[in-house]
Amino acid sequence: MKKNAPIVCVIGIWHLGAVNAVGFVEKGYRVIGLEFDPLKAKKLQRGKVPIFEPGLQEMMTKHLGTGSLSFESNAGIVTQADYVVIAYDSPINEKDEVDIIPVVDAANAVATYLKPHAPLVITSQIPLGTSDKIEFDIKRINPQWLSGVVYTPENLRLGSAILRFLKPDMIVLGANNLKASQAALKLYKPFKTTKVLMNLKSAEMVKHALNTFLATSITFINEIANLSDRLGADAVAVGQALKLDKRIGTSALMSPGLGFSGGTLARDVTQLRLFAKEFNYEAKLLDSIMSVNEGTFDEIILKLQNRLGDLSGKRIGILGLTYKPGTSTVRRSPAIKIIDLLQKKKAICIGYDPMANVEEMNEYKGRFDRVLKITELAQNADGIVLVTEWPEFKKLPFKKLARLMNNALLVDSKNYLDPAALTAAGFDYEGFGRKCHSTETIK
Repeated sequence: MKKNAPIVCVIGIWHLGAVNAVGFVEKGYRVIGLEFDPLKAKKLQRGKVPIFEPGLQEMMTKHLGTGSLSFESNAGIVTQADYVVIAYDSPINEKDEVDIIPVVDAANAVATYLKPHAPLVITSQIPLGTSDKIEFDIKRINPQWLSGVVYTPENLRLGSAILRFLKPDMIVLGANNLKASQAALKLYKPFKTTKVLMNLKSAEMVKHALNTFLATSITFINEIANLSDRLGADAVAVGQALKLDKRIGTSALMSPGLGFSGGTLARDVTQLRLFAKEFNYEAKLLDSIMSVNEGTFDEIILKLQNRLGDLSGKRIGILGLTYKPGTSTVRRSPAIKIIDLLQKKKAICIGYDPMANVEEMNEYKGRFDRVLKITELAQNADGIVLVTEWPEFKKLPFKKLARLMNNALLVDSKNYLDPAALTAAGFDYEGFGRKCHSTETIK
């Protein structure tokens, strides 16, 4: 830690907040993590990370040891901060609507303690218009506050969040106050990337637009995949070809598979649909995105039914329970959505995942069984659905697993495994938008 390093106070320490906390220390700041729950703050101070994220535990332990990172539960600690960052992972309900109460409550709680020139940076997921409201409320509570709210949309990904925080593609800084905008530029000066300045509402719209564009890409290729399944084409090969077109680009989301589940992408599409409804605007594209997206989960059930018939009483193994590889979080994951659909068909569901968070799994106790060995997942199973692309799943003893099953059927919802290898191991392999094709690119 640099001598007399500026202090950043990060509020809300779960995934987003924890990554921000260790990330700002890596950039040379002293960081105080503010977690209003005293028990959670004490756990954090002892080095217990709130969620699995590659590199997070190591960084937190290192920076706690040097004293450049600490955690508090008293809002008064904000009086020491040169910059205040609200980084809650905003809760989302079953309708994919965001709950802004934690962000608003946090801003109100620290309002009286803000230094006159300390900007309040919000990086949490919030609907357009929220930042303006928060800035108005703080200035009413604390008239001596001369700075303002800055909104910078986070663009982290589970499993690679720290790297994306430290080396972002760009940083959007939205502010209606020149002093706040200048202070934010100073805060993010150590980040060597393009900074884009705009007003608060425009910055909030960037977040909605980015995720909606990504959702559109996923929906598009899955529509192609559903047609490919029925026409005998290989949607994986189609997606690879599309990405080689420079107008689309290699980083485009053109890999067919399950649609997005509740969370980041669904939240922003849902929010824009709500805005459209407010203004009596018929957002046909947004409505179609959600319709096609939900249909991808129905396709998995259809594939199982086409092979197994009535699913009532059938034993279906779910291979991978977490939201995505590289994280331990299970809430609103694609696996949970598939399990819900299977249970409506009265199937018996069993799940296996090497990293699923034990506390979160308690929320689903009684709905399905979690096994601790892959052989237990396959034993007497009528089918297995791969949902999460954990690297170790490519090395499973597939021949042994096929022999343990009643029906050696594997539905690969992410097109992650090698169809030829699975077929050779004795499986009836079903990809998403493809049959048993292999794709090769010759340079």
